[in-house]
Amino acid sequence: MVSGLLSMFFSLAAFLGMLLAALLLFRQENRSHNSRILASYILCFVLFSIHNLMLNSGFMLQVPYLFRVTKPLTYAVAPLVYLYVRGNVYSETRFRAWDGLFFVPMVLHALEMMPFYTMKGKKAYMEEFYRNMNKGVEHTEGLLPAYIHPVLILLFSAWLFYRAWAVLRSARQRSNGPLEGRNKDLMAWLYFFLGINVLYLGLLALHMLTFRMLPWNTYLITSMEGAFVMISSGVVLFFRPAILYGFRGEMKAGETTSGAAGTRETVKGESRGLVLSEEKRMDYLDRIRQHFELNKPYLQAGYSIKQLSEEVSIPYSHLSFVINQEYEMNFNELVNSYRVEYVKKLMQQPEAHTFTLEALAERSGFSSRATFSRAFSRFAGCTPSEFFRNISGEPGPFVSNR
Repeated sequence: MVSGLLSMFFSLAAFLGMLLAALLLFRQENRSHNSRILASYILCFVLFSIHNLMLNSGFMLQVPYLFRVTKPLTYAVAPLVYLYVRGNVYSETRFRAWDGLFFVPMVLHALEMMPFYTMKGKKAYMEEFYRNMNKGVEHTEGLLPAYIHPVLILLFSAWLFYRAWAVLRSARQRSNGPLEGRNKDLMAWLYFFLGINVLYLGLLALHMLTFRMLPWNTYLITSMEGAFVMISSGVVLFFRPAILYGFRGEMKAGETTSGAAGTRETVKGESRGLVLSEEKRMDYLDRIRQHFELNKPYLQAGYSIKQLSEEVSIPYSHLSFVINQEYEMNFNELVNSYRVEYVKKLMQQPEAHTFTLEALAERSGFSSRATFSRAFSRFAGCTPSEFFRNISGEPGPFVSNR
């Protein structure tokens, strides 16, 4: 009975996680840097749940070579939590130069486990393991002595969770007053997300200290807690779809402040703690609008934010910050919105009926017809063919190229 309930629990966690990851990775509106990090975090717990489902059901005896294959991912959870929190607070659109170092422990652990993964006689080992699953907490399969990995994971995760908390605290201190709207919702989600992972870490520490004193299977209990993290996070995301489908202009890192010296402007790092005066923001916005409207740089395929920074003489960090906060979208979204408006004007010209989708995409700076069609549907609310038909009453020759 208990085993069946556990299997249902792990199955639910795996199904929910796969659904969430698919939405984050493949839904067009949501394919952002932070969404990919969150999807990677969720997929870790999906794999944990599948592994534990196989273990609980006894199926692992049939495929013993899969035992512990997910273990190195335990070193990836905390870095993904930290990078997701930091990425949302600072509106990051890519990894920083040294972020890959956070995943070195995962790689080293995978290498350290290779002798166990390739050993012969794994089925006999699994039969012995099933007779006392509580010993799984010790983690003796690798080259390192027992308890080393549990302790290292706890310390490594605690360090990164503290860093994530420091990022949230810093953002809250910079907010100059109560948070409202999307900023408030995002901050609440990030605190919940971090908090439930801290709770999970604390329970793992408790089980590591007490598993010899308890009569029941603490190994599967810790597995249940991991699945619970997945399910509880998934429930919140489904009931708060604004979080799941992505915030635009997520964390306004501070508004203008006035004092004896008037408004202030500071930059800490790439855009960390950036505070711009109202006058400066308006000046930047005017430069961007004028450049886009007069010079139409967005018609260049592969146009980058670095090019825009040089053309309008705005520091990269300032430019990225202003676009995210004032336009409430990232740079690529902004460029595509201008391209779509340009295409809509092209379709109103007399010769529009001679255009193909490929020609429209090329003339407006899109790299492919597929990218053009997705962007047009997003910003115009309909397909290019539907838009042309609505304004002209004619299908247009390019319909055949869909």
